[in-house]
Amino acid sequence: MKKFLIALAFATVGTVALNAQTTTIEAPTLSKYSVATNSFWSNWFIQAGVDMSLANPHGVNFMDDVFPNGKSFGVDLAVGKQFTPGLGLRLKLNWENGQIENKHNTWTPDYDAGGYAGLYGDVMFNLSNMLCGYSATRTWNFIPFMRGGVIRNFGLNYYAPAVGAGIENTWRFGQHFGIYLDAAYTWTTHVFGRNTPYYAVNTHHAEWGHGIVSVDLGVQFYLGKATFDQAVRLEDYNALAAASEAALARLRAELDAEKRLNADLQAQLAKWKNHVCPKGDATTIIGNAASSIFFNLNSSKINNKKDLINLEAIATAAKNCGGKVVITGSADSKTGSATINQKLAEARANAVANELVNLGVSRDKIETKALGGVADVTPYPLNRRAVVEIK
Repeated sequence: MKKFLIALAFATVGTVALNAQTTTIEAPTLSKYSVATNSFWSNWFIQAGVDMSLANPHGVNFMDDVFPNGKSFGVDLAVGKQFTPGLGLRLKLNWENGQIENKHNTWTPDYDAGGYAGLYGDVMFNLSNMLCGYSATRTWNFIPFMRGGVIRNFGLNYYAPAVGAGIENTWRFGQHFGIYLDAAYTWTTHVFGRNTPYYAVNTHHAEWGHGIVSVDLGVQFYLGKATFDQAVRLEDYNALAAASEAALARLRAELDAEKRLNADLQAQLAKWKNHVCPKGDATTIIGNAASSIFFNLNSSKINNKKDLINLEAIATAAKNCGGKVVITGSADSKTGSATINQKLAEARANAVANELVNLGVSRDKIETKALGGVADVTPYPLNRRAVVEIK
């Protein structure tokens, strides 16, 4: 009886779990324009690259002087954070070699004197996410930015403010790696001038404006958690909560039904446990009633806990009332060859017989048969079974 009670407990849990698996709740809708707030340590990035700049001091002809002769090259390092899918901040350090000459004299910092460097703070607007919605798998992002900072001329030991704007394009090739391409225009005052302190700080040249056009190319590394979690809309969250409550109520009702069914089975088995049959009572009471044990495709393992309870009842009746237990195994004829189906049918009949022996039925009172592949019942998977009868 102890073994039966254990099987009964497993039957309750197994049945509820089976029913739970068939309960489906529709996933909530995620908003492509809203994300969950990220932590301070999420969505950081580091950039490293090289650039080419064209500096155009006031009064110098761009096409005749600057464009063919005014190139300088430098390196860039930056660190930034994307606070939202659309808004980010970046701190960028740029150094230029400064070897730019016009036709008559050097009007920009030279390499021997240290060139010049800029420290910029950029406010970045990711238009791809702002206009098209956030996507963690998007490869290309279009990001305009506004700039403010300071430039230092190492040769003149002089600082000047700088403001500007630009456009960044990023291409992401994995969770933590990508490349970037920047194009920017930066405006500053009196940092270039003539290459003497007199012209730089003591004449009206000091107030002339200077423009810097730069193009940067480099690699970008995303640190830590480099994506955003998309948010669930409130109405969809409420709908999901209501559906979950309804599903839980259904599961509770199914559990109560299983408890009542198991209590009824316990009562019936208790009656058979203590029943003493008069001669011939087994066939009179049980007659030719049959119980089917069903199996999965290509399997001879008894999985259903209710089948174990049915076998417990059959074993109790066979032990108390006598009679012979006949087990007929079969497979469905639509799957597998005739040879395989015959072996499956034999294995299923023997599996049920072994279980009855474990429950105390003498092996001498058990007869097994194997029909192979059949199509006796519909739908066809129900032919994967073993039929148990007491005769």
